[in-house]
Parts: sequence; C-alpha cells; structure tokens
Amino acid sequence: MRVFQAIERLHHGLGVLSGLMIFVITLIVVIDVAMRALFNMPIPGATELSTLLLVALIYLGLAAVQASKQNYRVEILIGTVAARTRAALNILTTLLSMIAIGILAWFTLAEAWHATATQEMTFGAIVFPVWPARIAVALGLTLLTLQLLMDTIRLCLGLQTDQGESGGLQE
Repeated sequence: MRVFQAIERLHHGLGVLSGLMIFVITLIVVIDVAMRALFNMPIPGATELSTLLLVALIYLGLAAVQASKQNYRVEILIGTVAARTRAALNILTTLLSMIAIGILAWFTLAEAWHATATQEMTFGAIVFPVWPARIAVALGLTLLTLQLLMDTIRLCLGLQTDQGESGGLQE
C-alpha cells in the first residue's frame, strides 16, 4: 500500500499547488486592476491567464479533495441502514463514481491530446493557448479516477470505514 501513499502524496502536492494558484490569480487581478486604474493600461492576457489558472486550480485539486474525504456526501439514506448495507452502498457509490469520472477522463484525454497536437488557441484580446487548460482538466479527472479506484480497493478490503478513515494507510 506504499504505492497508494505515494499517489496520495502526489494528490496532496497538487492540492497545495491548487491553493497557491488562488494567490497567483489574486495577484494577477490586483495588479491588472491597479494598472487599469493608475495608468489606463491593463495587462494583456491577464483575464485569459486567470481563466487558465482557475481551470487548473479546480481540476488539479479534485483528487486531493477526494483523498482527504472532503467531497460532499448525502447521508440521508446511508445513515439509516445497517452497517453491512452501508458498506455495500459505499463500495457501489465509489465504484459508480469511478466509472463515471473515468469515462469523462477518457474523453477529456482525447480532447487534450487533440488540442495539444493542434496547439489550440483562443483569439480574443490576445492569442492565448487553450491546450494547457485541456491538459489540466484531463489530468485532474484521471487522477480523481485513480483516487476513486484506490478508495474502492480499500473499501473492498475493509481498510477504509464508511466515514472515509483509512486503516492506518495515510500519514
């Protein structure tokens, strides 16, 4: 299970990187607003870069949120059933989530590949690359699929409780 711990450290690192992107976006916006107000000169591409960073921040943080068990859960049904049924429902919902996100990851990987191969760009105030955002979406969904696979395995082996606590596998 050391592989699981290494992967979750990667997810945590990307989660920290996502948090840092909030700071960078804030900095870009503040500087852009100040430049507009003081010198009537916006930073070319500031909006496009902020958008790219926002996409990366959201998608690269998905697996970290799942690894730390911070995603929303609706407990209305699960809280009313017996422990054995609850365990089965947790396995089923985690497995279904993994399949659904995996399908999305598959399609976004194909889109990211195509966008990168064609060097997809936007044509607005400036020409700005779109392909890095597509890579971030594909990578984020792929890592979330991997995290859901690991969670499913842990649930099936009884190494993780229904509240998401792993049996000593995480630091």
